Amino acid sequence: MFRRWIWVCAALAWGGEPQARLVWDAPGANVLGAPSPDGDWISCVDPATGNLALLETATAKLRRLTLKPPAAAKEFAYFSVPSRDGRQVAYAWFNDEGFYDLRVVETRAGAAPRVLFRNAEAGFVQPASWTPDGSFILTLLFRKDNISQIALVNAADGTVRVLKSLTWVYPKKMDISPDGLWIAYDAFGGDRPGPRDIFLLALDGSRAATVVDHPAEDVFPVWSPDGKEILFASDRAGTMDAWAVRVDDGRPGGEPRLVKKGLHQFLPMGATRAGALVYGARTGATEVAIASREGVPEVLATRTPGRNQSPAWSRDGRQLAYLSRRGAENFGLAARVIVLRDLETGVERDLPARLAHIESLRWSPDGEWLLAAGSDGKGRSGLFRVRVRDGLVKPERVVETADYHGVPGDWNPDGSVSVDTGASAVAISRTGTRARALPDRVEAGDRNWPLKNTTWLEWAGERLLASGGGKPYELAPAGLRELAWKDYDGGPFSAHPDGKRVAFSVGRIRQQVWVMEHAFASLDRGR
Repeated sequence: MFRRWIWVCAALAWGGEPQARLVWDAPGANVLGAPSPDGDWISCVDPATGNLALLETATAKLRRLTLKPPAAAKEFAYFSVPSRDGRQVAYAWFNDEGFYDLRVVETRAGAAPRVLFRNAEAGFVQPASWTPDGSFILTLLFRKDNISQIALVNAADGTVRVLKSLTWVYPKKMDISPDGLWIAYDAFGGDRPGPRDIFLLALDGSRAATVVDHPAEDVFPVWSPDGKEILFASDRAGTMDAWAVRVDDGRPGGEPRLVKKGLHQFLPMGATRAGALVYGARTGATEVAIASREGVPEVLATRTPGRNQSPAWSRDGRQLAYLSRRGAENFGLAARVIVLRDLETGVERDLPARLAHIESLRWSPDGEWLLAAGSDGKGRSGLFRVRVRDGLVKPERVVETADYHGVPGDWNPDGSVSVDTGASAVAISRTGTRARALPDRVEAGDRNWPLKNTTWLEWAGERLLASGGGKPYELAPAGLRELAWKDYDGGPFSAHPDGKRVAFSVGRIRQQVWVMEHAFASLDRGR
């Protein structure tokens, strides 16, 4: 009670726009968790190991909660959320069978995790919020048949109660009110894809309501500690800002109010009891650059500076395809389009490919198709053919165990496609020599090079180029040699048919975690 009184006094004495402080900016920082009720730590994924961890907000130190054995190299933690008392964390775990479990672990040192829910038919799970009494975990289930479900998972025995099904559309964020009566979530405002609104669903499934209905993109709802309002992200003022709307018994209590402007690419992660908002931010830029074998890269002048990546040269060297990020670019909202650039004239055109996410591109030998790794609007992931003429999309290889990034693949000389779902990268030379990456080496024919964490392979004539641990290498009969590509971002690259030039993306996109003090107290002053 005394701590609550101190907080109220501080809120009344404070004036101006809420202030934020940076708490995590290290390489690999991620926004896959949520804060503890007291704000002392934030659940997250340890970038070095893929284990579930806790980030101390005062020191930015990590403490691992899980410890995966060496045999589980491909397993990792994903989304997580602490219980209301801070004693447990529910989290998604990519398991040894290629889908996600819902697991729970206590936050005390040495606690053993337990698998709460494991079902291959619901291959993706995302824990979102705990009920106040800790009995249930609000969880998003995404099934193999492309149906997403808002569900409550019993924290004791793992039984599931589905509250609402949303076909292939899924909420970007969900949160349970402090009184345990309402679930706030975002979804499309109509029957077709478009800007999202904020909705309420009674925890028992008996009632539903709309609390934010606006032509703008309104996403990522988070309840205030007292349950009187919902904070959310919106681009209604031209930039992505923090807004809040008062809620009275499941109904909006007035028009939304601006909390903080100019947050740009940000994701509300959760609120502490004291009224601070923990949120993630995305910073940085990437550009497509072209360099000779050892030269300094020259950035390509484009229509969308800072938003371009993953280039691919056509087999005749006359065109360059690359991915460009469009729209708000906020978490879960960024759209990637394919841009085709004529290298002689500099003219560019967008290719209207209907894919939800595209990770990388490769040109077919005849120049009629692009092979895109990614996922489509029906929830299928893998490899897709995209026709260069008009953007027609055809599934080439759908892999049920793949995430939205798709799977690695390349064209064979005869126009068929080679894919290796068990490797991190695969590439086919013009003569048909197949190269593939294993966890500890790269193999091509009877040759083998020691290289770990390989994410991309590309043939440049007789040379094989590779990205290992985010650095570029040349793999040749003489041995393994690191290349000097300044500011290389570690992603897909492409060698020109003459073997003398390489296109790759430069720059970095990083994630940060921030804490905004008095995020809700500023609204209290205006009531």
